[in-house]
Amino acid sequence: MRKILGCLQPTYLPWIPFFERIILSDIFVILDDVQFSKNSNHNRNYIKSNSKKLLLTVPIISESNRMISDIKIDNKKNWKKKHWYSILQTYGKSNFFKQIKNELEFIYSKDWEFLSSLNIEIIKLFIKYLNIKSEIYISSEIDVKGTSNQKLINICKYFNVDKFIVKKNTEHYHPKKQFLDNNIEFKYFSNKMIEYNQQGNNFVPGLSIIDYISNCGPSLNKKLIK
Repeated sequence: MRKILGCLQPTYLPWIPFFERIILSDIFVILDDVQFSKNSNHNRNYIKSNSKKLLLTVPIISESNRMISDIKIDNKKNWKKKHWYSILQTYGKSNFFKQIKNELEFIYSKDWEFLSSLNIEIIKLFIKYLNIKSEIYISSEIDVKGTSNQKLINICKYFNVDKFIVKKNTEHYHPKKQFLDNNIEFKYFSNKMIEYNQQGNNFVPGLSIIDYISNCGPSLNKKLIK
């Protein structure tokens, strides 16, 4: 049986397509040993508040050219209390939020030094709640060498897979020939704009998965298949 591998950096409170890619993968690798990208979703994401997007940002101790796994959180700022209050105010009365409330609250009650540790803990909670069966690995723990696409190819070889998930129209970034020369085919993926029952008068796209979970529960697998 041919196996499919997906990779993504650990983002904060990821959005639906992050988990869609995990669902499509037999093996999914969280790429925490690649360079941190400033002003990205590595340390911020959106929830819905008063029918608009509200950006939650984890403050970091800014250091240039650092791996995601090395980025430290600036805990001099009271971000945990503010984020949890915003989440609770927004989703506290939603249909399904109570199913993850205690575990998520515990995460926000802990002391976090590194951004990637926080992100991975949240990602694993949502994977468990959504009942995703893919095998999950942390890139820094398997320690596969290489940079850019060669690192991705090396990870595919490490797990002996022959398909790698890429977004459509990204071959300028992931040269198809480079992968085919290593007997790895592409499985194409497009970020689906899934509309779902969302609290408020208007549907706001591009939010954290926590918005979907709070409103729709653990039904994402069935929703994507449909």
